[in-house]
Amino acid sequence: MSSGDLLKTLAPFTAVLAASITGCVAIGQWWANGRRQERDRKQETFAAAFEACIEYAEMPYAIRRRRIDVAAEERVRLSEQVRAIQIKLTRYEAWVRFESPEVGEAYQTLVRRTREVAGAAMKDAWLSTGADSDRAMVIPSSIVDLRPLSAPREEYMAAAEGYLRRRYSNRLRRSIAAIRMPRRPVPTYGSTPLPTLPPPTSAEASETSGRTS
Repeated sequence: MSSGDLLKTLAPFTAVLAASITGCVAIGQWWANGRRQERDRKQETFAAAFEACIEYAEMPYAIRRRRIDVAAEERVRLSEQVRAIQIKLTRYEAWVRFESPEVGEAYQTLVRRTREVAGAAMKDAWLSTGADSDRAMVIPSSIVDLRPLSAPREEYMAAAEGYLRRRYSNRLRRSIAAIRMPRRPVPTYGSTPLPTLPPPTSAEASETSGRTS
């Protein structure tokens, strides 16, 4: 058979092999993209939940810097802003807990401490006169002290980071462990497997050796 005939014979098999490789590559890319999108979605959820706590903690500054020439409008504006942030915090508490109970517990602690610390600072801010000069825009930490929030913030970020690292590294390990070499089947005749013969007895071994001698 000439080389040209050989190439014609192997052409269908080559096409099937190329299609199989292309399909495997496409499936791998689809799986990797889906995994990456899921990880990105969870990261965005955890980050947005953290941002909601930051927004709430910034409200004491906004209240102290409110305009005093339109006091009534400022009260409505800032109160509605606080209400909207409260709704976000409640929603993210449920959302983060749904994603991970461990991270949800850390986030619940962060939300509780943020409401305690920033909430008390907001009450004091409403009792202030507001910003009537440029100097009033400068608010030192002795007036609004958010340092007690540092620890729960770090704990929440550590919990979120640990969850993402463990989850996706474990998924990779499970995917690799799922790949196993196929076990070689036992040769059979029809549907009946070959019988396994027992070892010869001593008498049979002696008889066999006598015949061959």
